[in-house]
Amino acid sequence: MYNPNNPSTWSWAKAFAEVEKTIRQAEYEQQVMNHIDDYSGNPKWVLFTEEQCDDHYEILWQIL
Repeated sequence: MYNPNNPSTWSWAKAFAEVEKTIRQAEYEQQVMNHIDDYSGNPKWVLFTEEQCDDHYEILWQIL
């Protein structure tokens, strides 16, 4: 059965667009983590307080 959302049926343009989207999301997430960690240069997202985690996900939700 043909599935248009299967990556094996994508054109090269769609595949590259998906990669760009994923990279952009990862960069946004890293920027958010750096911001919440006050740009210390060594973000430790696993040590975020519950409030920082909520801030992190709220900012990401608005961006993405």
